[in-house]
Amino acid sequence: MRVVFEGMLVFVALLLIPCSQCQHQDSASAGIFSQAAQASLDREFSSRTISYLLMDNFGSVLAERWPAGIYPELPSASPTVPSSEAIAPGSLVKPFLAIAYGEQQGSRFPIVRCTGTSSHCWFPAGHGSLGLEGAITQSCNTYFLELAAGLDRRRAAQTFARYGLAGPDPEAPGEALIGLGRGWKENPIALARAYLQLEKEKQHPVQKRILNGMLGSAERGTARGVDAVLGRDVALAKTGTAACSHNPAGAADGFTIALYPAVEPRLLLLVRVHDATGAASAKVAGAMLLSLGANSR
Repeated sequence: MRVVFEGMLVFVALLLIPCSQCQHQDSASAGIFSQAAQASLDREFSSRTISYLLMDNFGSVLAERWPAGIYPELPSASPTVPSSEAIAPGSLVKPFLAIAYGEQQGSRFPIVRCTGTSSHCWFPAGHGSLGLEGAITQSCNTYFLELAAGLDRRRAAQTFARYGLAGPDPEAPGEALIGLGRGWKENPIALARAYLQLEKEKQHPVQKRILNGMLGSAERGTARGVDAVLGRDVALAKTGTAACSHNPAGAADGFTIALYPAVEPRLLLLVRVHDATGAASAKVAGAMLLSLGANSR
């Protein structure tokens, strides 16, 4: 592997190696990439409002900055802590709700009409009639509330556990199943690895539809900030907007999870931006991937 520093970009030859060869890269090369990625991200994205977790496609952590929740009082030189705190990631849980629903309904999904505020969606004007792919792309609350209403929560808990997820609190209201409120919290590393598992199951019909929705999200949906930076159809992405976990709290915490490249991903990036929406965090995620050489061919 060759790492080349050119201006503000880190071009990483690892991204050009066919995925089937990735597991054969020696530990020294992986260590060089990890160190370069950590240095680049810390230098170019030094703001304390940004937390991130970078993984390879095997779930190994390559770079990480995930500070504790007390934000403004932390001096800039304070050490970070491992991303082990449980967080409420907002709509990032929606794909796993969809998988649980699909398992219980024979992979059949409804067409749901979203009328906006009147149907409890975040988008006031409404998304209109949506199937699963469109609901993932637009992160439509109305659609996923419909799925949650028809879910056997005991069986769903078994599905979540299979992905290494804690799942929502059993006593949490149904809205927690779509990521509203604080009733569903996950360890960031566990959540990231769940997405890696989802991508590896792309041969299954439901998972394939979800991944198509994530491709659409990066192109024209809530995560379109990713493609706006990297170019069309180069990443899979999903956003989430959650109640802020910092003290003092901001309006929200914005999350984006992005897998790059879209075909046979070799990197996963999870980003949290304080006092921002998920859509705003997608722009940051795209810029971070670009700084690592994404779409540099």
